[in-house]
Amino acid sequence: MQAKDYYKILNVSESADGNSIKRAYRELAKKNHPDANPGNKAAETRFKEASEAYSVLSNVTKRREYDQMRRFGGFNPGGFRGNPGAGFGGFDFSNFRNAGTRRQAGGSFNGESVFGNLGGLGSLFSQIFDMGGQAKKRPRNRGENINLDLRIRFKKSIVGGHVSFSIEKEIICTTCQGGGAKPGSTIKSCHKCQGTGQVFVNQGGFGVSQPCSHCYGKGQIIDNPCDKCSGSGRIKGPRKYSVKIASGIEDGHQIKLKGEGQMGPEGKPPGDLIVTIKVTPHHFFRRMDLDVLCRVPLTLKQAVEGTKIRVKTVDGRKVDLKIPSGTQHGTRFKLNGLGVVKGANKGAQLVSVQVDLPIDPSNEEKELLKQYREAGSSAAA
Repeated sequence: MQAKDYYKILNVSESADGNSIKRAYRELAKKNHPDANPGNKAAETRFKEASEAYSVLSNVTKRREYDQMRRFGGFNPGGFRGNPGAGFGGFDFSNFRNAGTRRQAGGSFNGESVFGNLGGLGSLFSQIFDMGGQAKKRPRNRGENINLDLRIRFKKSIVGGHVSFSIEKEIICTTCQGGGAKPGSTIKSCHKCQGTGQVFVNQGGFGVSQPCSHCYGKGQIIDNPCDKCSGSGRIKGPRKYSVKIASGIEDGHQIKLKGEGQMGPEGKPPGDLIVTIKVTPHHFFRRMDLDVLCRVPLTLKQAVEGTKIRVKTVDGRKVDLKIPSGTQHGTRFKLNGLGVVKGANKGAQLVSVQVDLPIDPSNEEKELLKQYREAGSSAAA
């Protein structure tokens, strides 16, 4: 017998995201729901398979472990010795004979001992199958984190300030306030699952916990769903944020906005918004720890005779810098206190002069070159 391929059942690719999986499941569930197909056993089977596939692929941990089992090589036809309706019909448990199998008192298998040596594989079997008389549930206890790269200007990274941005994320429906029902209508608890969203089915010696087919795993029945969110209680909407950028912040620094991630499942707390700072390189300045380096050009005459130049600082000001006579190419001048300010520490602005030497010098320039080289020799001595 062939193993069940949950991706094929839902008709999605292995790289499908959560929203694509949810849409595929809802379409199949609506089309094959037993209430819409009374007496149609084939539709009922397709509905159960879709519910089973969705219960695994919609859960990040279960899906990762399911994919791991596929890579592990458990999808060999005809290998499963138990009930084919239990959800992993093609797994050959004979491959796991050395995994520490034993029976607990009372004659039931201990799933942790059977699959405990298989790392993540064991937890998925323990969640899907009742190996010890009670299904093990490991629901996600919070929403997913949102990771965002925030690009800022070089100057902002040096002097600090605030940066505003907006993102699209799930928010509570503004029409039904998250309830899912049309305003003025009521929400009933599902009588089939007693409001839990899960039903327990005993199949061929294995206990399977699966989403309730009556309420689609929600635990509630909404007869008049909200027009805006179609009963989900959530919509996609923009959220605006403003984060404080500390002076001297570095590229790659992360800022965590706690509780501003995706909404949690079934009333659980939301995840976090993780903002990673990306500093845009500057055409004139370059950061060196707490110092800021810039390069300014000098003519040969300025280098030989000396001069005074105006230099732009990283905070937008301009300061005068005296260039002594005989200054050589690559000489660095230090402007204290004009670099990065980080707490009680202050860096400097380093000004590197770049002397433009003529390729085909005139007689006057030849004399200047002679003086320039003599000044360099004297400085080296």
